[in-house]
Amino acid sequence: MSQRDALMQEQMRFLSQDNDRLAALRGRALYETLEGLDLTHGQFFRALDTSLDDYCAKEFGVDLQRITVERFFHSDPDAKWLFPEVVREAVLAGLRRKPRYPELIVRDERISGPVYDMPYVNEDPDEEELRSVAEGAAIPESVIRYGDRVVRLDKKGRGVIASYEVIRRMSVDMLRVHMRRMGERLGRNLDARLTEVLVSGDGSGETEPEEFNSHASGNWQYADLVLGHLALLLQNHFTPTHILAGPLTTGTVLTLEHPAANTPLFDFAKTGAFPTPLGMKLVPMSSHPETKMTFMDAGYAVQKLTEQELLLENDKLINQQWDRAYMTIVTDFAIVYEKARIVVKNNW
Repeated sequence: MSQRDALMQEQMRFLSQDNDRLAALRGRALYETLEGLDLTHGQFFRALDTSLDDYCAKEFGVDLQRITVERFFHSDPDAKWLFPEVVREAVLAGLRRKPRYPELIVRDERISGPVYDMPYVNEDPDEEELRSVAEGAAIPESVIRYGDRVVRLDKKGRGVIASYEVIRRMSVDMLRVHMRRMGERLGRNLDARLTEVLVSGDGSGETEPEEFNSHASGNWQYADLVLGHLALLLQNHFTPTHILAGPLTTGTVLTLEHPAANTPLFDFAKTGAFPTPLGMKLVPMSSHPETKMTFMDAGYAVQKLTEQELLLENDKLINQQWDRAYMTIVTDFAIVYEKARIVVKNNW
């Protein structure tokens, strides 16, 4: 049995205890037990069928939406051990709320180190062709390759700089508002990195997308949407699910006119709903180059690799040391099938 499998068994054994035994753990004992099992308070609360707010109300007699940070720390000797979860939950709420990447990736895979050998398939038309094979003749093969596409993950993070004098009078709920916003910023950073990988490749080998010139240099036409859709569908044989574009390009697409009737193609002005041109979902990305549009099949193009989930400097938060407290994640994106997206450019 691997070390990871053994740990998962220990986690399941702990979380499957009856509620009375779980609830008996509090404060430092609970904090150290969860840390040793690589579990979060959030998982602990779900096992108890409760939430952070309800747990604090029951165990410490406090309302997190009304109490100040200082009063929270003074409410119970065990309260301070839960404070990192207050911050972490708020950051994660923002991290899950804003980013677009979750709908654009194949999967989010946990890996054991910052370097990952990416398995891949080169889709050679000769290899992929299904042919009649005589008795005893060689059958065409598709090869899953491994070992020469290495993705290196970087640590990404953000710091909080504030004196305890600033924090202590603030309500816990307002602190969570600021932390949630910080999580949204982290999410936008991940969106920007995903955009870079889709437009330029992940740096692990030949992962750059094929580029096509638009019908007219310097501007966008409805015909360019058709070009990108058909190139991905008929040339690369992937299903176009999304179009990624920068803010200005998105605005241009939203106001495109029908080439024959000179009327708006989409009813965005009436409904405010983003259109799905040719069945593709239009996704504005703030860091996407304005001279390009990316057409992709979200089921095959890219996956997220994560070595370390959101990590806080818990010791500083427990001891109320807010001067330069940092939160970090170790993650990146890797191309799965380089032909599962193409780029149309108008700066030729």
